[in-house]
Amino acid sequence: MGKSIRYLDRNTEPMLPPQERNKTFREYALGFSVSMALDEAKRCLFCRDAEKRCIRGCPVNVDIPGFIKKITEGDLVGAYKKIIETDLFPSICGRVCPQERQCEGSCILYYDTVKDRKNKGLPVSIGALEKFVGDFIRVSGIEIEEEKREPTGKKVAVVGAGPAGLSCAYDLLRWGHEVHIYEALPKAGGVMAYGIPPARLDRDLLDWEIERLKKLGAKFFFGYVVGRTVSLKDLLDRYDAVFLSVGAGRGSLGIKGDHLIGVYSAIEVLMRINLMHAKDFPLASTPINLGKRTVIIGGGFTAVDCAISALRLGVETHVVYRRTRETSSARDEEWDHIKEEGAMIHWLTQPIEILGDEKNRVIGVKCIKMQLGEPDESGRPRPVAIPNSEHIIECDSVIFAIGQKPNPIAYEDIQGIELTKWGTIKVDEHFRTNIEGLFAGGDVVNGGDTVVRAISHGRKAAKAIDEYLMKEVRR
Repeated sequence: MGKSIRYLDRNTEPMLPPQERNKTFREYALGFSVSMALDEAKRCLFCRDAEKRCIRGCPVNVDIPGFIKKITEGDLVGAYKKIIETDLFPSICGRVCPQERQCEGSCILYYDTVKDRKNKGLPVSIGALEKFVGDFIRVSGIEIEEEKREPTGKKVAVVGAGPAGLSCAYDLLRWGHEVHIYEALPKAGGVMAYGIPPARLDRDLLDWEIERLKKLGAKFFFGYVVGRTVSLKDLLDRYDAVFLSVGAGRGSLGIKGDHLIGVYSAIEVLMRINLMHAKDFPLASTPINLGKRTVIIGGGFTAVDCAISALRLGVETHVVYRRTRETSSARDEEWDHIKEEGAMIHWLTQPIEILGDEKNRVIGVKCIKMQLGEPDESGRPRPVAIPNSEHIIECDSVIFAIGQKPNPIAYEDIQGIELTKWGTIKVDEHFRTNIEGLFAGGDVVNGGDTVVRAISHGRKAAKAIDEYLMKEVRR
């Protein structure tokens, strides 16, 4: 008899209850047990054309049936090795990737991507299984030996220790190049360290991943603001190649009242909470005094991360987004999580003015209701204002989690560098800029995307950098 298809009996990852998790910054998704992971892995159909389905749905093309098969065989070391062939950070991507729009959204139990039609079941919990494998290797103490080529004598500078920079460094180190990583902040990880709250991403596992790179030979230089502490031109002179991965940390709002006291950028708030420990003594952290009520403007991961953080600081939290849940970029389950924890989410709502008192302190946000109209250039329905629907949400602070842009400090001394109309760095399909020896990837190129997309950029850029360097060696 053939294997019966388990369409609906998907294992749900255990979590802290909402009334408990909104009071603590410790990680609330508790992960699969061994028995749950084994049972969930057995739901996989191991499709013969997986490269057209879940594998293609993954931005780094992890061999998903391959690693899940290893789980069913009890070979977790083999599963881990299979994942890191393309995904350097299984524990991280298993936690923060929007799987329902990537690999899980392409699982044939849920959606037939070949015939382009919805199926009748629930997808395999690919993200939770990936997280399970990564966590097992980390907590077991098993050392995974990394294969390295002989030293090439070539040196590469990586500017920015976020997911793109770290993944690029990983491959270059394995291929025998010396890699120096320059980071403006006191910790490596980029958005993984300063942006994503510990409630979603435990910092111990991030530290463990950084140690992996150090064991491979990575040298970190913290507190280096490229463009100020050291110039990019100097790095191009001193190194055989430079990979620029400085992210997109500048925010903008551009509506009346955005100068008022109590208006913050998402990056400012998240950095002070996650890197400067404002969460440990909120009463003393006056630079981010959110008051009793805050309004977060945006519909992506950053907006959700701000909401998670504000709720845990005991602040009444409103999230305002001009589109719908279906057209937002954050994960469906994360909207569910923050709503369960007490956040009030205002869909199809556009802020038009931030209101202040006589002392220039925020007292509210004036908004207008929207409805969906014709598609815009991205294909999403364009929000259109509903006449006479203006209303005010009273608040003490506003956090804008939209309009993230690269900070040009790192590359403003390089004359002639080509930029896009959005101010991001222009690269070709090999992540080469128009400057000899300078490559770029991650948010500084795409303006802000997922961690796994940045990892994809880093690894593809590493391959191009290696080819560039080895061409020099063969001359």
